[in-house]
Amino acid sequence: MEDTKILIADDHHLVAESLSMLLDSVPGFTIVGAVNNGWQALSFLEKNEVDIVLADYHMPLLTGIEMTMKMKETSPNTKSIILTMSEDAALIKEALKVGIYGYVIKSAEKPELINAIKTVAKGEKYFSETIVRKLAEIPELNSPNGKTRIEDVNLLTKREIEILKLVSEDLSNIEIGERLYISSTTVETHRRNLMKKLGVNSAIGLMRWGLRNGVVGV
Repeated sequence: MEDTKILIADDHHLVAESLSMLLDSVPGFTIVGAVNNGWQALSFLEKNEVDIVLADYHMPLLTGIEMTMKMKETSPNTKSIILTMSEDAALIKEALKVGIYGYVIKSAEKPELINAIKTVAKGEKYFSETIVRKLAEIPELNSPNGKTRIEDVNLLTKREIEILKLVSEDLSNIEIGERLYISSTTVETHRRNLMKKLGVNSAIGLMRWGLRNGVVGV
């Protein structure tokens, strides 16, 4: 399997250098470059193959989120992880709207950052635990009618509650299936049924519902 190719985008040179050294030593990761702003990142992507851009939110010229919006047009296969100190709910909501794959607080430890990159590299989304708590405070982002259809945990089956808890642990369908001794296809069916019942359309929506109703904790 090829290494995950990572581009660092941060206007603080020491931060970019530290991240490059930290991650380049991880087996399976290759740092292909480091840039200082969003426009430089976009220019780099035009000429180089990159799997993940690890971008600071507060960059000059283009923020990490603005960069992600433009990146989707020119490099749709490249995924972005926002690395920032901000836990502002409005900012998180904005990031979700543009389709970022990860949101990690800069105070995160090395294992969490590595886990975030590996998770996103598999095509799944990753949000720091503190961000998941903030997501629970944002008015229904994922519900089509702005309201959760079911607020009674008793209306969920035992299996659905098990799967909801495992989804909240960032496990894939295959990993959940192995835990519960069922097929990944069966897990996917349960996930679809859960989202339909709860009026959400993503794993983040499931986590937020679980947090609000005491089914999962962080």
